Amino acid sequence: MKITRGMRRRTAKLVRRSELVTRETLVAGIDIGKRGCAVVFVRAADKARVGRLRVPTTAEGLLEVAGRGEQLLGLHGCERLVLAMETTGHYWKILARTAERRAVPYVTVQSFVVARAREFDDLTRDKTDQRDAGLIADLACELRFNEVQLETGTWAELRSLATARDRYRVDQRAALQEQRALLELPWPDLLHQVPDLDGSHLQAMLRLGLSPVDIAGLPRIRFTARLRREHVGRFLPWMAGRLWAAARLAVAEDQSPAATLRLQLAGQRHRAGAIAVSRLDDELAAAFDATGLDWLRGQLRGLGDSQLHNLLALTGDPRRLDDARCMVKLAGSNPTERSSGEQQAPGGIHRRGRPLLRLLAHQAAVCLVRHHPDFEARFLALTTRPHRPLHKKQAYLAVANKLLRTLWALAVTGQPYQRTLPQAA
Repeated sequence: MKITRGMRRRTAKLVRRSELVTRETLVAGIDIGKRGCAVVFVRAADKARVGRLRVPTTAEGLLEVAGRGEQLLGLHGCERLVLAMETTGHYWKILARTAERRAVPYVTVQSFVVARAREFDDLTRDKTDQRDAGLIADLACELRFNEVQLETGTWAELRSLATARDRYRVDQRAALQEQRALLELPWPDLLHQVPDLDGSHLQAMLRLGLSPVDIAGLPRIRFTARLRREHVGRFLPWMAGRLWAAARLAVAEDQSPAATLRLQLAGQRHRAGAIAVSRLDDELAAAFDATGLDWLRGQLRGLGDSQLHNLLALTGDPRRLDDARCMVKLAGSNPTERSSGEQQAPGGIHRRGRPLLRLLAHQAAVCLVRHHPDFEARFLALTTRPHRPLHKKQAYLAVANKLLRTLWALAVTGQPYQRTLPQAA
């Protein structure tokens, strides 16, 4: 039987894991909670429980675990202590940072694997903190853990900037939703009273953060030929004139000062979010230059610099991954398959990756289909093929996967973009 590249990679991965957790290792399985952690010490040679502990989810709590582990090493003839934990929320990072400072090795176990291990253990889904801590330690003894470590340096800074940018984006969307909700409260009567004031005028008011009364009190701008040239042709003067005239007619009918104030506050939140996102984009660009991948800018027409920065900030350094498909798995957009024998049964995507990365990759794919001929050709080939053509959303996701694989190939090989993906060295 031919040994494939995937089989060699899996073997190398198991070798690295077996060097970290040997039979002489004492594993401390930690079930992390918001305020406290349940700890179970397991001997890797026979999976025997040799101690348990409960500590707070703090740096001091991990120091207590390390101290108790040092005592158990001598009692049970083990050589070193390894921590095992779930990557739940951000609490595991508190323990991981302390472990790095204390030079204590740690491994992480996926929550999905722990949930399945409960059923494999005694065919029930019963859950307790002590049981989960023991199962986490058992999985580490069986080498069923990840090689995930905390990001450091530039990539950690990029990740934090991208996360902060996403929070501001969420706040912007919330402000827009609040604006749209307020449209349903005071303005329907106004629209009936003043037919000339339609939805587009109201949206323009919201963007300005002004009420009809405020706009009517402004002096009307007289647009000259020079101002028309400077303000994008004739559209802006036409809109400004109609908005001003409609607001003048609406002065007597405006009976909602409280709603107007809320609209202004929502508009200010939206503008503040836009300013913060712009500032974070500049900081992302500056930090991205230190990664050594700044030459990727402009390689793919249609992929903006901001999109590139955010994609790689969320994936981390692509050069650390073994294969291009790891980028797709990280986003959770790899397709499922349940084939058996002669039956071929492809399914939907896994969705077991990073949702924000999957969203950004989809948005970038839409831009690439519009502006890049190679990605457009791929999209058309998927949607127009005679056998099982894909829907548009499916095709966009397939193009997003192609983009992630392409970014990995460019980063690993260091070669510029080509129509045929370069092979990694």
